Amino acid sequence: MTNRILLLDFMSLAHTTKFALAKTKLSKGEESTFIIYGFFLKLNFLLKKTRANQIVFALDSKTSKRKELYPTYKEKRKQNKTPAQIKLDKLAYPQFIKLTDEILPEIGYRNLFGAEGYEADDAISQVCKKYKDDQIIIVSSDKDMYQLLTNNVCMISPSTNKYYTISDFRNEYHIEPKIWKRVKSLGGCLSDCVKGVPIPQKDHTKKQTHVAEKGALNYLTGKMKPNTKAFQAIESRAGKDIINRNKALVILPFRGTPTFSIRPDHLKYKKFVDICENLGFNSILANPEPWKSTLKLR
Repeated sequence: MTNRILLLDFMSLAHTTKFALAKTKLSKGEESTFIIYGFFLKLNFLLKKTRANQIVFALDSKTSKRKELYPTYKEKRKQNKTPAQIKLDKLAYPQFIKLTDEILPEIGYRNLFGAEGYEADDAISQVCKKYKDDQIIIVSSDKDMYQLLTNNVCMISPSTNKYYTISDFRNEYHIEPKIWKRVKSLGGCLSDCVKGVPIPQKDHTKKQTHVAEKGALNYLTGKMKPNTKAFQAIESRAGKDIINRNKALVILPFRGTPTFSIRPDHLKYKKFVDICENLGFNSILANPEPWKSTLKLR
């Protein structure tokens, strides 16, 4: 039987929950549990929406093999945070850890996949490769995952809850998903602070520009004129070196990512109820039966 696998980018979903609840006025007791409560709500919603019969949580490592190759990888994500954002992170991150290290395993979820030095993207990619005959729904806002789209693999944005399929990708970009890794190799990845091929400037006082996503798409689809600086930069030896460097960073999975095998979950209804009681989730406890059905708790 073909399985229907819900493949969650844990941090993408957790951060979406964090931002969604950031403007909510919380009492002192709620501050330490609002991420966990919101995560439960989102998980319940996604299971109803997708009708998945298996669930995988993909985790990021604290260390990064990509950063060893490219020291400024994701560097800007740690900079320029406002005091309010720093405060929110201090409330949220302990709850992220409690979910992955305690709560989800205690409920009986057994497929929390991650490995030292690798990202959730890598674990997700390996699962897609190994279970290519199953139906897979990736929950992530990361456009790097577009390279994984197939007739059996689609995505859901955790913020909009909308499906994004291989047909949607073709209609938007007019290329096949397997070409997306070449787009990222040429154009870099702004969100990960990976720069695309640099475009030489006659005036050295001007800020350095780089080939970006649109330019990479134009080059790969034959729309970029050969006499342009961008085209010549991509074709140059220096450009090829940048492309090869970026390939190692953007192609999924990263070299050396271990494989993962999905195991049956051992989900416990009583443990879920106990956790809700300990955390004071009274609205769930007032009507727990729908949760029992959706989460497939026993």
